Amino acid sequence: MFETVLLCTVFGVFILLAYTLGLKNGQKLKNDEKIELPNITKPIGTIKEFKNDELNVLTKEQQLEWDNINNFNGSIDSQKPID
Repeated sequence: MFETVLLCTVFGVFILLAYTLGLKNGQKLKNDEKIELPNITKPIGTIKEFKNDELNVLTKEQQLEWDNINNFNGSIDSQKPID
């Protein structure tokens, strides 16, 4: 019961916040004022750059399984045996 009330309250606050921001930005558009967007910078240390080589490293068995999935046409004829 408490969780439901808390969830509805939080959800209601978010709706009111979105409504007031919409009104504020709508008034700025009507008056031909510039809308200021928040400055979002790249988080330090949270995003790791990947190379394509790191993502496409598969063992022979995994590559055989992917080949079988990609070549499947409804019959067993197109499948390669897995050891």
